[in-house]
Amino acid sequence: MIEERAVILTVDDEESIRTALATLLGRAGFQVHAASNGNDALRLIREQPPDLILLDVVLDEADPNQMSGLDVLRAIRAMERFIPVIMLTSYTEWQIESLGQGAIAFVSKPWDANALLGQIRATLNAVAQIRRDARQRTEQDTVIVIGDVRIDTVHYRVARAGKEIDLTPLEFALLAFLARHPQREWTREQLLNQVWGYEWLGYERTVDRHIAAIRRKLKLQRDELIETVHGTGYRLNL
Repeated sequence: MIEERAVILTVDDEESIRTALATLLGRAGFQVHAASNGNDALRLIREQPPDLILLDVVLDEADPNQMSGLDVLRAIRAMERFIPVIMLTSYTEWQIESLGQGAIAFVSKPWDANALLGQIRATLNAVAQIRRDARQRTEQDTVIVIGDVRIDTVHYRVARAGKEIDLTPLEFALLAFLARHPQREWTREQLLNQVWGYEWLGYERTVDRHIAAIRRKLKLQRDELIETVHGTGYRLNL
């Protein structure tokens, strides 16, 4: 489950937004740091890496010297340490672009408090589960190879036929979990409990969306590697 008092960095150029997020997250039990621009955000990340970042897509556009939210996202993804990023914005047209740059989720403003907290907790649970599993395994067990798919549970990387595939933390956690338990059927509810955590309040069809994303990114045919067990859930086949 989520580690106690996880640190969340909020990056938004509007003070009212930063204040609202600090209040919401603080009441939910998180430690909150805040930055009003990309440069300050990257400095804070290097000084004290947070557990998760809430990042506005559109930062101060009036100052040409400031970074955009997508610039900040790309800089974070270039860092050695993996930090999950959830994008916040009023502009839904930026959704595909931000997810394509490595954001793990997209939340529109104004946000629903329960949905936002649920997404944060699910993400932190997934990352924590991956890290715990990696610590419990020997060095030889940290890489799972199934056919031409290679899953590195230490560096959170997946490759197929030597080409690295960019998965979100939840997609990665789901694929890694299935790969560690091959040939076994899992219901959607079981997968939600194992990967998203018992605090997840979303719908079971969330699993379907993540499986579809994994298949699309790995360019898998339907039921290739990950089989749909009709009326039940999914199974990874060797």
